[in-house]
Order: sequence, then C-alpha cells, then structure tokens
Amino acid sequence: MEKPFQLKLIIRRVSATASLQWLKAAWQLFKQTPAVFVAMFLLTAAIGLLLAQHQLSAIVGVFLSPFLTAGFYKAVVGAQQQQKIGIDWLFQPLAEPACRRVLIMIAALNYLLTTPLMSFHQHLYQTMSVAIEARAGIDAIVLLQLVLMVALFALVFMLFAYAVAIAYFLKEQRIVLVLQASFIACWRNVGALLIFGLLSIALVLLTLPTFFLGLIVVAPLLNIAFFLSFNDLFALQVNTTDDGVLEV
Repeated sequence: MEKPFQLKLIIRRVSATASLQWLKAAWQLFKQTPAVFVAMFLLTAAIGLLLAQHQLSAIVGVFLSPFLTAGFYKAVVGAQQQQKIGIDWLFQPLAEPACRRVLIMIAALNYLLTTPLMSFHQHLYQTMSVAIEARAGIDAIVLLQLVLMVALFALVFMLFAYAVAIAYFLKEQRIVLVLQASFIACWRNVGALLIFGLLSIALVLLTLPTFFLGLIVVAPLLNIAFFLSFNDLFALQVNTTDDGVLEV
C-alpha cells in the first residue's frame, strides 16, 4: 500500500533588504482601499481600548485579538486578489469553526507567556528607576536581568510572530508545529526582520509632528507589510527568478 503524499512546509531565507520590498508592496495594496484598512485599524484599536477597561473584558480582548488579526490578513489577501473588501472582513474568522480551536490556543499560550514577562518588566523598571533617582550605579545583576528580559521578549515574539497566519492560512492545527514554524522563520530571517523593525520605528517617529495622528496610516501599512513578509518567508508566492534559498 502506497503512503499518502505529504506536503513539507518550506521556510524561505530572504535578503536583509527584503523589508523594503514588503513596505513598497504594502503601500500599493493600501492605496487600493485606504479607507477600509484605516477603518479596520481604528475599529480594532477602539475594541481593544474598550475591552481593556475591565480585567474580565481584557481577557476577552486577548482571545479576540488573533481572530481580528486573521480577519485583517484575510482582507490583505482579498486586496491582492482584487476582491471588494469591507470592514466586515475583520470579523469573518469568528464564524469559521475550522480555525477557532487553534487561534484560541495561540491566544491562551501568548497570554500565559506574556503576563509573567510584563510583571518582570515592571519590577525591573521600578528597580532601575530607584537606582537612577538615587544617583546610584546599576547593579550587574540588574543588567543581567535586563538582558534576560530582552531575550525572553524576543523569544516570545519569534514564537508568535507568524502563528496566526500559519494557523489560519496554512491550516495547521498542531500548536507546537505552528510555534516551531514561526520561530524558525524568524530565526532564519533575523536580519530582514530587524531592518523591518527599525524602519517601523522610523515611520512611527515620523508621525510625531502630527501628534501620532499619522498612525492611522502607518499602523495598517506596517500590518500589511508584515503579512507580506509571511507570504515571502513561507514561499506562498515563489518567484522563480529570485535567488532566495528555499529550505525545509
């Protein structure tokens, strides 16, 4: 009896300057339906702010977040395919039972890992603030804790950066494989993601003269670009003329 054919997940290694192409392509997509993407960002921000007002509703916001993220990404795909997208696309993943379990698991694990890190951050911030106010030197142990905190935050980011996209678009239900694939994609493309992060900070800083009102354009643009990085790293749209290395 022949064994069934199995697809192997391909994770691509791209050049460090690939982030420039992500932003350029994101701008072209954003210009197609800017009102929709801006409205999606504002609605997501409003929902998050509203739910954050109470501890119980904040937990609801945690579990709602990956669904809204998947909805935004779905709208990006719709724009790529020249479909007519609307703000209601933001909520479509909520009505799709196939992805519900894995997205809830992603939210739960992210919350369980991030919560103690935030407590660690607050404790470390208070310790350093006291040392600075007292004009005392920062202890070597505190510096080591700072390095550890940054490393742990980076690890959590790498585990969950592409988790929603992998679960929703690649239909992977096994949470361990989802997190593993996200981590490997980030690890193999640290250079490109680091440059993307620096460019993101620069774009956010450019909104300072507008008192951050420019974020209504910059934030959805960066979200679109980050999803395009998922397309690129996971070789969903392979360009045969490119010299990128494909790795399993």
